[in-house]
Amino acid sequence: MRAVVLSRVYADPANRSKLRALAGLGCSIAAVVPATWGRSPDGQIREAAFGDDSGVRIIPIAVTGDAAGAGELRWDHRALRRALADFRPDLVQLEEEAWTSVAACVTRASARLAYRVCCFSWESLPEPLSLGARWRRDRVLRRAAGLIGGNRSALARLTGERGEPPHEVIPQLGVVPPLAVERAPQEHFTIGFIGRLVPERGLDVLFRACVRLGGTWTIHVVGTGPSQEELEALAARLGIAAHVTWHGALSPAALEQVWPKLDCVALPSRTTARWVATRARTAREAMARGIPVVGTNTGALPDVIAETGRVVPEDDVESLAVTLQELHDRPDLRRELGAAARHRVLAEFVDGAIAQRTLQLWRRLLPTANP
Repeated sequence: MRAVVLSRVYADPANRSKLRALAGLGCSIAAVVPATWGRSPDGQIREAAFGDDSGVRIIPIAVTGDAAGAGELRWDHRALRRALADFRPDLVQLEEEAWTSVAACVTRASARLAYRVCCFSWESLPEPLSLGARWRRDRVLRRAAGLIGGNRSALARLTGERGEPPHEVIPQLGVVPPLAVERAPQEHFTIGFIGRLVPERGLDVLFRACVRLGGTWTIHVVGTGPSQEELEALAARLGIAAHVTWHGALSPAALEQVWPKLDCVALPSRTTARWVATRARTAREAMARGIPVVGTNTGALPDVIAETGRVVPEDDVESLAVTLQELHDRPDLRRELGAAARHRVLAEFVDGAIAQRTLQLWRRLLPTANP
């Protein structure tokens, strides 16, 4: 099977593990990426190089706009059409949103060349799109041979009322679990919160729930944001400031020193008109390290956590407190859930597993293709 995967995400070589895994499964893969993508620590513009990356052909296309951001990029449509014609894939996986101009270009070119298109989306909330963007989105999705949602809500927005075409929930990128799980003995029950300090992340709910906990406990907060001063004041008013350790923003390497200290991770997110927990990456990272997660029933969190942790209602201080107390009182339950969480990640959320599920869907779209 020959497939082109188009996304700004794969301009960064660190994000290509899924594509390399697909190549390892016998697929011929080309990644169409922006020729430039963000800046290095010394301020230099990063460039994607044409060539081979462990069996994946990298095809950079000139773009305008911020390839490292979330806004729309303007791709060189002529170069894009030429790349599709030259590689001659059986299928194109479009991992830019269906309302973008590049999605319309890819869909039109693929129709002329008789390539099938599979559309991927992370968007879990209705977007305020212009009339032209809505028209493009509808036209792209009508022509799609397959649909992938990064979470259940995103897939529901793609499929609407239709039962076809074939569709699946498959994350875009996997996590890389450590080879071994390390646990550092702690004197107190230790709760981790990792995320931006903004109202939608719900750290205030966690603080109010912890006031009700019996026994000894502490909270490690990793992250910064505009609500930090307000949250520090709340901790002081609630009388729990001495129980909270504020780490600020940490690099991935520094965060690796925090994970072993945590008995659980709490993600009390709340959905707003403009935000929802779309990727649940922190939950998957914690689970990969054998740490049980307590999350709210919003966005992707329930589907990721499943039976390997605990899911509580949004803004429900009492339910969160009862759940944390149970984990506080039962180290055996923490170990059981943590082991199940790590097993779930290894089975479903590493790049190899995501590649397998992606290939299975592709085979449904192209039943006569190889492998």
